[in-house]
Amino acid sequence: MEEDVRYRTVDLPFYQAEIAPHLPPIVLDFHTHIWSRKNWKAVPWETGAKGGTYMVTDLEYPVESLLADGRRAFPDREYRAVVFGQPTPQADHDKDTAFVAAAASHRGVYPLMVAGAELGVPRDSLRKRMDGHRFLGYKVFLNWTGDDYGNKRVEEMLSANEMDLANERGLVVLLHVPRTGRLADPEVQRGVAWLSENWPNAKIVLAHCGRCYLPAEMAKAIHSLTRLSNVWLDTSMVMDETVLEMVFDTIGPGRAVFATDYPVAAMRGRRVRVMDHWVDIVLEGYPPSAWRVASNGIRATFMSLEIALAVIGAGRRLGLSREEIHGVFYGNGMRILQSVDGGAAVRSVEKAWTA
Repeated sequence: MEEDVRYRTVDLPFYQAEIAPHLPPIVLDFHTHIWSRKNWKAVPWETGAKGGTYMVTDLEYPVESLLADGRRAFPDREYRAVVFGQPTPQADHDKDTAFVAAAASHRGVYPLMVAGAELGVPRDSLRKRMDGHRFLGYKVFLNWTGDDYGNKRVEEMLSANEMDLANERGLVVLLHVPRTGRLADPEVQRGVAWLSENWPNAKIVLAHCGRCYLPAEMAKAIHSLTRLSNVWLDTSMVMDETVLEMVFDTIGPGRAVFATDYPVAAMRGRRVRVMDHWVDIVLEGYPPSAWRVASNGIRATFMSLEIALAVIGAGRRLGLSREEIHGVFYGNGMRILQSVDGGAAVRSVEKAWTA
């Protein structure tokens, strides 16, 4: 099926019937990437490193492609995004930082800088980068390849060097938690609590709902967050309604923010549970990748819409109000961004939008 025909006959009708009636006028996507191969030292899936083929995706994904994907998925809404680069050792982080900073001139883009203890950037340099490029916080550096997490601890990923500044200014700290056990691992739970309790003004957002894509993982994880009021969960690549129902029911819908993980969520397909792991079932035509199964024998739409549908379905099952569901898609995330520097930082970003 040709792309324009598929969009008109599959994606658009599904969106109009199942998604659009439940969205606010603006959709804020709290977890997106942009990048360029010229800013990488190596291509992660070509290095031969353990875990390198965990997520094979586009070599070039500029901000124009991100915004186009967002508009395509949500065509009758204004699309905005929290944007950062490639947070792994394969990136040249000086080039990557400049690439994201330049993209922030586009309307709807709220930039984060990749930062972390293992990058070794002095505090004064962090502050200068934040001020010079209008960054609203950090996407925390991942010092591993793919899913080769080892026994890394949260306390190794962030230090007082980054967190004191985050606490002082109320910065966003978007954290992809380590370890194979994800947020269900008590060691990870202790690390998240350490961040929350020692730096209570930092806005800690756990990517991918703490990487708990499956109900069994979330059941072991979610109660660890009940008292950590400065910790939120983003929904990137979480497509299981039961997982999100646990989140909304235990810590409340006000502590969840809609997110996709573009460019990954631009694929047509869905993340599903098979035994004790997730598998991405996608249409044929995407590059081979670990945990990715291709088939043209299914109907499928953008993964970003499957994430949105899971948010809506979980909210409806719990009887959330229209305002609470709208909060997940926009209001909750904007309140986080507007709290950085008392609102001055987000005003500075929006004032600089020219493209």
